[in-house]
Amino acid sequence: MTCMRRQVRWSVPVVLGALLSVGACSSNDPCNGAFGNAGCTVSASIITPDTTLFNGEVVTYRTTAVYGIGPGLPSETDWSTTDPTKLTVVSLTGATAEVTATDTGEAYVIALINQEFIDSAYVHVVDQGSVRWRVTFGDAISLQPAVGADALIRVVTGGGTPTLHTVQPDGSEDTPVAGCFATFGPSIGVDGTYVTGSQCTQLISFDGTSRWTAAAGNGALGIAVAADGGAVVASTDSVFRIDATGGITWADSLGGTAVTSPVIGNNGDIYVGWQNGGADSISGFTAAGTPKWSVAADSGLSSATPAFVQGRLIFTRPGGLFAIDTAGTVTWDRSFSVDNPAASATDASSSPVADEVGVLYVQSEGALYSYTNSGGFLWAADSLGYGAASGPVGAATLLVTATLVVPCGVSGGREVCLVRQNDGSLIWRSAVGGGSALGLAVGDDGAVYVTRTRTGGGSELVALWARAYVTDELWPAEGGNQERTRR
Repeated sequence: MTCMRRQVRWSVPVVLGALLSVGACSSNDPCNGAFGNAGCTVSASIITPDTTLFNGEVVTYRTTAVYGIGPGLPSETDWSTTDPTKLTVVSLTGATAEVTATDTGEAYVIALINQEFIDSAYVHVVDQGSVRWRVTFGDAISLQPAVGADALIRVVTGGGTPTLHTVQPDGSEDTPVAGCFATFGPSIGVDGTYVTGSQCTQLISFDGTSRWTAAAGNGALGIAVAADGGAVVASTDSVFRIDATGGITWADSLGGTAVTSPVIGNNGDIYVGWQNGGADSISGFTAAGTPKWSVAADSGLSSATPAFVQGRLIFTRPGGLFAIDTAGTVTWDRSFSVDNPAASATDASSSPVADEVGVLYVQSEGALYSYTNSGGFLWAADSLGYGAASGPVGAATLLVTATLVVPCGVSGGREVCLVRQNDGSLIWRSAVGGGSALGLAVGDDGAVYVTRTRTGGGSELVALWARAYVTDELWPAEGGNQERTRR
């Protein structure tokens, strides 16, 4: 006699995952007892877990059985699905099936195992780059979101009460924290979140309490987080070094108004761009605050963060980018219009980012560009565009799949695109709605987080479905800095 212990997973959402047994066994059934006999199937199940699949993705599902003598391969598995319009299921050998996601929505993969047990696995099918959730704010949002090692997303909003918002990966928001900061974007260090505003910089612990506040800062520029837990900020016409307790260790005059966020080199030296009377310059300081040099940036500077890559500082400027060594010598200068005839000589530029071999990526108003660290032109993806929307140009984010996620152009606004690092060709484009994408960050689960303005006013943080994992070796955020002194 065979014991029919079929188990059915009901597809009603409120009892998702619940297993109910049907059928009964007589007292003399050979399946009774702790193990049954060697030929009896005691239990069986699909061992592939509930999951989210991208439309078009193919995954192998597997089943297992437990006999009287222990686990083993089922002798027979019949596969099906609750919705053939969402999933196609093809039986393979070895108690496996090939499951293909064919349309967005929800469905179950069902297995009848050894003609005795029924089990199912829930599948949510989504499009790559589709919206996962939105958090809306009434005020302007920071250019850059920041994702910490705790997987929480942090953004800053402006308005009457500048506020640090911490958002969970599921879109729920923790208690906002008011402070003295403005809307450029937070930086994350080992000890907490660093935020800055006019004449004020603050370190907020991960639990939301204020660690210290220093009387220096600039809401229009970012923060360089130092290895000792302190920070470097440019405030009006000076650069300030703040120690790990919030004390100002030293301050030096720039001779003009800061234009770029500061960046810290691998030996602790500090570099920042500034302007006086329409003329741009770059200054370097030792870690102790001693001025090293100041040089003219004759071709101008963009209001972006330079990157420190393989011993060179990479600055962007209107219509191009250039490299300067740690002695203050310009080693090369490239114009977008030379490499891309469609480019403007005045295109605004993002901060540059670099991969592990020093290949550079920079976004302009009209295109995405790639160069070697020695200034060699590789490619321009001008088909992406950047749109006519005003505001800063967000930087690309480097991903482990040899891809980049970038803001990209659309008539009247900006969307989000995933492109290949080798040529900038498009993989997918996400239409996040009316308004403009500003900055990007990527979570540990591969989700892409976007700060953006809204057409009707206000702003929002949007999570996109993706598996866009950030590479461990790189510093992929705005102002990409391989020494990891700013995020």
